[in-house]
Amino acid sequence: MNKLDFKFELHKKYFRRSLDLLPGESAVFDYSRLTILYFALIGLDILDGLDSLSEDRKKDIIEWVYRLQLVPNENCSVHKCGFMGSTTVIHLKNHPGSEKYCESNVAMTYMALCILITMGDNLSRVNKSAVLQGVASLQKPDGSFKSNYEHGESDLRFVYCSLAICNILNDSSGINVNNAIKFISKCLNYDGAFGQNPGTESHGGSTYCAVASLSLLNKLNLVLDDNKSKILERWAVNRQTKGGFQGRPNKEADTCYSFWLGATLSIMGSLNRINSERNRAFALHNANLITGGFSKNMESIPDPMHTCLSLCGLSLIGEENLNPINPALNITVRATNYLKQIQADSTSPNKNIFNTDTDY
Repeated sequence: MNKLDFKFELHKKYFRRSLDLLPGESAVFDYSRLTILYFALIGLDILDGLDSLSEDRKKDIIEWVYRLQLVPNENCSVHKCGFMGSTTVIHLKNHPGSEKYCESNVAMTYMALCILITMGDNLSRVNKSAVLQGVASLQKPDGSFKSNYEHGESDLRFVYCSLAICNILNDSSGINVNNAIKFISKCLNYDGAFGQNPGTESHGGSTYCAVASLSLLNKLNLVLDDNKSKILERWAVNRQTKGGFQGRPNKEADTCYSFWLGATLSIMGSLNRINSERNRAFALHNANLITGGFSKNMESIPDPMHTCLSLCGLSLIGEENLNPINPALNITVRATNYLKQIQADSTSPNKNIFNTDTDY
C-alpha cells in the first residue's frame, strides 16, 4: 500500500472533532469522558497536531482536567484521592453525605497525568502526596491494585496504571513493589503470556500491562528469563493474523492490538519479528477516508481509542511523519522527555527507583 494512502490531516480533523462532538451512542461513556480526551490528545500528539489547538483551548483542557482532581477534605478521605473520569459527578465533590458516589479511579488518574504532561503542564497543581496515598490504598495483600477504593475490581490493568502513576510522580515508596511483582508473576501462563488475574486466559492487553509494568520497574528480566521471553515472544508474534493482531487465539484481528502486542514486543526488543508491512496495510485498510479515524475492523465505525492505538502501532513500526512513542507509558517520546525535565527540576527528595532513563 502506497505511503500516500495515509491521510494525516484527515485524522487530525477527526481528533479535533472528537474534542467537540461525538455520536449519540457515545453518551454511555460520559462517566469516563477523560478517556476520550486522553485518546484524542495522545493521537494528536503522535500526528504532531497539538499546534492546531489554540493556546486558550489548551488552557481550557488543562483546567478541565484539574477540576476532576479530588483532594483530601472533610468530605473526601485520602484513599479516594486522585482524578475522576468526568464532570458528570463533579457537583458531588463538596456535597456532604455524597462521598460514596465521588471517588477517583486509578485508570482515570493515570490518563489525567498523561494528558497534563502532553499539554505541557508541569504537574505543580497535582496533589502528589494525596494521589500517591490514594494509589497505595488500592493495593491488596496479594500485590494487585483495585480500580477504585469502594468495591473496585482488581487485575493487571490497574497494576499497570498504579505503577505508571508512581513512575510519573517519581515515587513508589507508598506501595509494596515486591508484592506487585509477585502478583504479575502469578498471572504468567503455560503458553508464555499473561492473563488479567492468576489462572485466567492469556490476553494481548493483559500481557502488555504485565510487560510494561515490569519495564517501568526495570524488573523484566526478574520475571522473564531468556527461555520465558522466547516463549512469550512466540505467543505474541503468532497473534498476527490477516496482517493485524488478535487479542487471543481464535479471535478476529483488531487494530488496537497493533499497539498492545506491538508495544509488548517493542519493550522486549523483538518488534522486528513481525511483518510490519502487513500490519501497516491492515491498519490503513481500517481507516475511514471520509470522516477520518480508524475502526477496530471493517464492520465497525471509527472511535478515538482505536484511532489512537492504530497510530501508536504505526508509530512503533516507524511510519513516516509520526512522532515516536514511549511503549511503556503510552505517551510520545516528546512528552516523555518533558516529564524527565519536570522530574529533574523537582525539589522532591523522593528517590526514583524506576527506569526513567531508558531511551525508547
